[in-house]
Order: sequence, then structure tokens, then C-alpha cells
Amino acid sequence: MINRISFLVFFILIIAFAFLVGGSFPYLLLFIIAIMFIYSYRSVKKINKNLLGIYWSDKDKVEKDEYAEVNYKLYNSGLLPLPYAIVEDGIPERLSKDSQNEKVFFIKPYEAKNIKKKFKCKHRGFYEIGKVKITTGDIFGIIKKEFVIKDDLFITVYPKVYKLENFNIEGKDFYGSLSTNQKHYEDYTSIKNLRKYHYGDSLKRVHWKVTAKKNELIVKNYEVSANAQIRVYMDFELNKFLKDKEGLIEEKVAECVISIIHFFLKEGIESELITYTEKKIEIHGKDSGEFKYFLETLARIRPKSYINMGDIILHQSRILPLGTTIIIVTPKVDRKILSSSLTLKKMGYNLVFVIVGDFKNDKTHNENIEILNKMEIITYKLDIEDNIKHVLR
Repeated sequence: MINRISFLVFFILIIAFAFLVGGSFPYLLLFIIAIMFIYSYRSVKKINKNLLGIYWSDKDKVEKDEYAEVNYKLYNSGLLPLPYAIVEDGIPERLSKDSQNEKVFFIKPYEAKNIKKKFKCKHRGFYEIGKVKITTGDIFGIIKKEFVIKDDLFITVYPKVYKLENFNIEGKDFYGSLSTNQKHYEDYTSIKNLRKYHYGDSLKRVHWKVTAKKNELIVKNYEVSANAQIRVYMDFELNKFLKDKEGLIEEKVAECVISIIHFFLKEGIESELITYTEKKIEIHGKDSGEFKYFLETLARIRPKSYINMGDIILHQSRILPLGTTIIIVTPKVDRKILSSSLTLKKMGYNLVFVIVGDFKNDKTHNENIEILNKMEIITYKLDIEDNIKHVLR
């Protein structure tokens, strides 16, 4: 961009003055100004061509809330110096709140300037970070130019995975090394470990030989059956995130989903994730070796769907085996979800809700959560400030 208005007005006045007054001095002044303009124009054009950028980072894959460092190296490959270069890093604002800091440099011919930027990755996603905005100009301040120097540099930020030790999906049913009073998903041919008797345990589970030795009731914990099936539905309906300006609820939903998936795959339980963004996303896994596919997907998707979760789970029920556990992670339970949940409950499906929200400032969730409780559906309330590991247990 050129300081054209003031410069051209001045240039026109000099031309008029030279024609009206005559003499050598006005024409000399006109000549000097013309030379200045030509030099300014050509020097800025050369700057744009001669300034090169090479960028690199210490990591290309991180987990949310981890730190990464990116290095920008700008090299002036021309004979002319850069009188000034205002450098603005290209780190997206969503990735880091500390992004887009400006630094000013004078760069000599064949000189390189290094810029280091360390930042905390605040939101999951796939980001282009190999981009720097340069604002420069000529030595006289006549011409100002902005341009962007790009290099292929990207970073993937994965949602934070909380290592759950157990997760209650049956009211009294726990996975991991904790106790269980229910018979869901147990393989009675394989004993996992022994534990003390808990009220409500079936006498069929009592290990009588060990009980006799220890003089107290000891029961058997069985391995989780390989036939167990878990379906996790992530509610990414856009309308439910419109007030989530900082993306805190969105991040918590993704972290909750990936932590639940990680837990069940680690236990060898067949798991499936279903959600909608621009299109339907469906990922299936049988063990922890397939966890990476869930992780990659959740790093890249955002809420963009207008399809209600109540419609999704009701439609999916047509193809689900009876007895399948349906886990719904949502920022809001609306009437349509309640209606669909009641239908699925009557059909014999086991439902678990994880409701994520800012419960300290938003009390609108309470009524529908009470309805879920009356329907005897397991419900977890997860505040944006809560530690997932402490709530989902």
C-alpha cells in the first residue's frame, strides 16, 4: 500500500509549481521526488521477492494443554536492507491466546533473523502454523506493503485423554479391578481376581475354598466378556454450542468421549463412536491398538451438525443388538432426547448420560436431569472445571 494520497497531492503540486514558476529549482525538486518514488517502489518490490522464510517446530503432535515451540527464520537474500519489518506470527488465536505478537526488525543484506515462539495449545485441532505476516516499506516512508510468507508447517492437537480406572455403566457394575454386583458382560469361564463379599453379591459367586481358608466370604470377579458392546454418541449439534464462546464445553465433551473410548478399548470391549458434523462419522474399535483412529478423528472435527441427538439414537436403535450399552455425551438434554431415551429404555437398552456444562452459571439442566434420574438412567454431571477422572468412576 502506498501513502498515495499525501504523496501524489504533493507531487501534483510540485508539477504545477514547476510549470507555473519555471526555473531550474522546481524541476530539480520534481526530478528528486520522481527518483525517490521510483526507488521506493522498486526497493519494496525487491524486498517482497528477497525476503525468505524457513520455519520449524519441536513437535508436530501434542495433547491439549501441552506446550510447543515454533521457530521462524527470516533471511534477506538481497543487496538492499530492510529499513523495518514488523513481523506477526501466524499462530491461530484458537490454538493459543498468546498468539500474534508483533516484533520489529531492521534486517541487513544477507542477514537472518530468528524468532522463537513457545505457546500452550489451548484447543484441539489441526493447525497451520507456518505463516508469518510481514509489514514493511521503503526508507522514505512513501510505500507500505503487507505480505505473508508461508512454509509447510502444521501441528495436530489431540484432546486430553484421562486414564479412567473404572466406569459405572450398570448402576452397580464396575470395570477394572473394582467390584461388581451385576452379571452384565461377564465371562463366567474366566476368573479375573478375588475380592471380599459385598452386600448384594450372589452366593453363586462365592469361592468356597478360599472362604474356608480366610474365614470370611470371598467372591470371584470374572473377566469382561468379549461380546460386550459399547456405543458412544457424541452430541455435536451446533445449536447447543452457540453460547460456548471460548469452546470450553466443546473441549470437555471431546475429552470425555475420548477418555471413555480409551477405557473400554483398554479393557478389550468392542466400542463404537457415532457423531455428526458435516456428515455422519462412525468409528469402530475392538482393542487399544485401534485407539489412534478415534484420537485422530476427534482432533479434527467441530460442531457443525443441525441433527438432534434424539433422532440419531432412535434411528440407530433399529440396527443395535438388544442389551447394547448406549453412552450419550451431550451439552444439553432436550425434550426430544428424553423422549427417545424413554423409548430405548423400554426396548431393553442400557443408557448412560454424561452431561457437560457450566453448571455453576447455568441451572437450566436440572429439570431434565431429574427426569433422567426418575427414568432410572445413570447420569453424570460434568462441569467444565471438573476433572473427568474424578467424575467418571
